[in-house]
Amino acid sequence: MRPTGMSAVLLLLLAAACPLPGARADASLWTAYVNCTYTKNNYTRSDVGELGMFGQDSPRKRVQGVVAVAEGEDYTACAAGTNFSAPAEGAWIALIQRGSCTFREKIDNAASRGAVGVVVYNTDPGNRVTTMSHPGTENTVAIMIGNEKGRDILGLIKQGIQVTMVIEVAKKHGAWMNHYSIFFVSVSFFIVTAATVGYFIFYSARRLRLTRAQNRKLKKLQADAKRAIGQLQLRTLKQGDTEVGPDGDSCAVCIDNYKPNDVVRILTCNHFFHKACIDPWLLEHRTCPMCKCDILKALGIAVDVEEAPADTGSDMASNATPPATVSPTTISSAPSWPEEDARSETASSGYASVRGMDEISGKDERASGQNSGGDNEQLVKHEPNVLEVDVLPHMDNPSFEDEESQRRELKS
Repeated sequence: MRPTGMSAVLLLLLAAACPLPGARADASLWTAYVNCTYTKNNYTRSDVGELGMFGQDSPRKRVQGVVAVAEGEDYTACAAGTNFSAPAEGAWIALIQRGSCTFREKIDNAASRGAVGVVVYNTDPGNRVTTMSHPGTENTVAIMIGNEKGRDILGLIKQGIQVTMVIEVAKKHGAWMNHYSIFFVSVSFFIVTAATVGYFIFYSARRLRLTRAQNRKLKKLQADAKRAIGQLQLRTLKQGDTEVGPDGDSCAVCIDNYKPNDVVRILTCNHFFHKACIDPWLLEHRTCPMCKCDILKALGIAVDVEEAPADTGSDMASNATPPATVSPTTISSAPSWPEEDARSETASSGYASVRGMDEISGKDERASGQNSGGDNEQLVKHEPNVLEVDVLPHMDNPSFEDEESQRRELKS
């Protein structure tokens, strides 16, 4: 199986943490104190600092001697048999420029001439040093110093000034990242990656579960809406109907005037619209575009979860509006919702229902003003035959009035 990118990175980190066969067990770095002493203008000066770094194969011990450089203009000491400006007697340390050959060749050439130590100065600008690798020269102390310090010592020697150098072991520095550090980083990386992937899986599963629940709910609502739409009444407009006359209204969905042979669907609130216009709307919203009447609740297909429980109906009835008295003739003249003829005759479009309510309210006010006196006399004369009913608050949807049972009590 091919590893993924994350697994490949983890394997590389683990591989880096394991030492390769034949690798050196001691990856530590040792610095060196360099003390240079010279006399100039009858003034002896000594410069001391942690300026050098021991080579990997160099013995770590203290050495001292007079500093000598290769004779000629080439200070790399790469040629076999290179002569140095060393004193005839006493210990001396070779100062060699980096480059042109390996560190081992430089150290071997200086050791063959009797040097007790070798100082290689870097060619890079500044005082940067690197770790030297020179296997086979374990008997000669070898360190590297920076370019600036090496060129300063070389300049003094060219002026004929004798420079004495003392090399001492300074401090041990561990590798920038040892095996334990790599292992710790690898384990931390694995833990963080596992936690991130786990959270992502949990978050994705939760989102998927919520999405599926919403889809199931939406499909159920659409199925209920299709069933409710099938129960709504259809009507075909004919020539001579008031809806297609000069004063006819237009569909509130498409804003087109009604024409003969148009098929309209009548909602439970008696608003009607073009069948082709209102059916997609009902599938999506399940409410009347004008009065927001929910067809599922009106037809009893869906029950609102926020409705009060059924056992509280008696309390609601006790707190309802006090019953009003009306004459028997008024009750008998009221239209009945279940009758299809009455529904078709009282159906109206959105705009017509609003305009019709204003006209009806004006007529009711005028009629109540003219018949107030006669009605009072009639109620007094026929008080034994008065019929008491509960009048519900006015609603645009007559289906709500049918769902509530009217209490009628005939006084004998």
